[in-house]
Amino acid sequence: MHVEKNVCDSIIGTLLNLPGKSKDGLNSRLDLQVMGIREELYPESKGKRTYLPPACHTLSKREKKSFCQSLHGIKVPYGFSSNVHSLVSMKDLKLVGLKSHDCHVLMQQFIPIAIRDILPNKVRQVITRLCLFFRSICSKVIDPHRLDDVEDEGFVILCQLEMYFPPSFFDIMVHLIVHIVREIRICGPVFLRWMYPMERYMKILKGYVKNQYRPEASIIERCIAEEAIEFCSEYMDKVESVGVPKTRHEGQITGKRLYQNLKSFKREEVLLAHFYILNNTKVVIPYIVAHKDLVKRNNPRMTEKWLLNEHNKTFMEWFKCKVGTNTNVSETLQRLALGPNFDVFTFSGYDINNYIFYTKSQDNKSTMQNSGVMIVAESQHFSTRHDNNPVTASLCYFGVIQDIWEVDYGPFRVPVFKCDWVDINNGMKMDENGYRMVDLNRLGHKDEPFIMAAQVRQVFYVTDPSDNRWSFVIESRTHNLLVEEGDETQTRTLSLSNEDTCDVDNEDRVHAIRDDHQEGIWENTTVN
Repeated sequence: MHVEKNVCDSIIGTLLNLPGKSKDGLNSRLDLQVMGIREELYPESKGKRTYLPPACHTLSKREKKSFCQSLHGIKVPYGFSSNVHSLVSMKDLKLVGLKSHDCHVLMQQFIPIAIRDILPNKVRQVITRLCLFFRSICSKVIDPHRLDDVEDEGFVILCQLEMYFPPSFFDIMVHLIVHIVREIRICGPVFLRWMYPMERYMKILKGYVKNQYRPEASIIERCIAEEAIEFCSEYMDKVESVGVPKTRHEGQITGKRLYQNLKSFKREEVLLAHFYILNNTKVVIPYIVAHKDLVKRNNPRMTEKWLLNEHNKTFMEWFKCKVGTNTNVSETLQRLALGPNFDVFTFSGYDINNYIFYTKSQDNKSTMQNSGVMIVAESQHFSTRHDNNPVTASLCYFGVIQDIWEVDYGPFRVPVFKCDWVDINNGMKMDENGYRMVDLNRLGHKDEPFIMAAQVRQVFYVTDPSDNRWSFVIESRTHNLLVEEGDETQTRTLSLSNEDTCDVDNEDRVHAIRDDHQEGIWENTTVN
């Protein structure tokens, strides 16, 4: 944890030239002069001040502003991290008050995005590779057979960092990177050995101290009292605890409503939500299969696309006639067959599946971003209208919640989200580092806006500073540690091409200095 924090502090401090945190300065340039390397960066005396030419990692004022603006505009979901907006000082163009977890999130998620519009390409790539390296070793799932490749990647990244950053950048914390993968082989994944819970528990123990003259006795006395209370509470499981705080997500798997309203919508719109619910309810699936077979038998010469459209048009009425009057089926099936009420309960927020979701309008009023959703769904793809062999593929769909409904079936309600979905054909792409990007202005699938709330996962979007049309997709995390999750991180590493394996001397000569701006560093002292 602290290796990552120190590396993050060194990178941000050097890029933004923060006093006391930058690894570049007069002494660093004098070291280069003593070592006889990178003579383009030697300090120059100009009157009573010293000018340090811009190195390849030195940012201009415009680039510093771009870097800070990119971080300043980030809004994260509830519980993902601290408010990144509050960590950025646009007046001084620096980051303030960074905690360990803030550095963890910046290093693995936001720094590769914030530097996309700044720095020479090779410097930007090696910083991105360093961030992906940390993201890889902090994954919840690590393939032991890939550890050798990851370790080699760490060695290459350090060698490339030496080409661009001054020798003073490489303190003991940076060199510890070479040992992290070996530690994983011996001790297991990194996330199982975080210091975060230990540091949080140390704060709890400090809070136990009431007598400053006898801190150990205070801690022991409080721990014994808590253990006794917990022991007794095991015999009273059904009694609600008094004075013990509960997580806001406890027992909220079925959904917690926020800001409820009752509205009337057009019949066609409610039926569209009803049709989606039918297609994604387990007890209805056998009837869907039976109806598709019936449509195919009655129209043997029609194409697959026509048969699918015909099924969509006629299924609800057929299902109502088939099940609505049948007393041998469950009440749930009967209610689904009869259809919903057309007065819909709407909400601006919904707490379900250990996520907090907001509508887009509610997000605009909040400091958080809780309206992004993702679903992995199977769909049939037709090449032409006469295609008889459609391809069924599982794809990721990304969208933004516009409305939150509870469709009323009488004894029960079904929560659904009405979303604006990104067009998967023209509004999605992968960048060179494997990050998924979407264009939120290119919408598609307007005939299928609804999704069941229980099916979605939460994502949030970060604008690409190099092209404001595109946004990076970052997956959120649930708030219940007892819920099994998939690996939230994907291991991404850049392959080492022939272009990257350059001669070190040539790299020093060509890339040591910035040639696109002359905004170097001014020191108030002169070189002796």
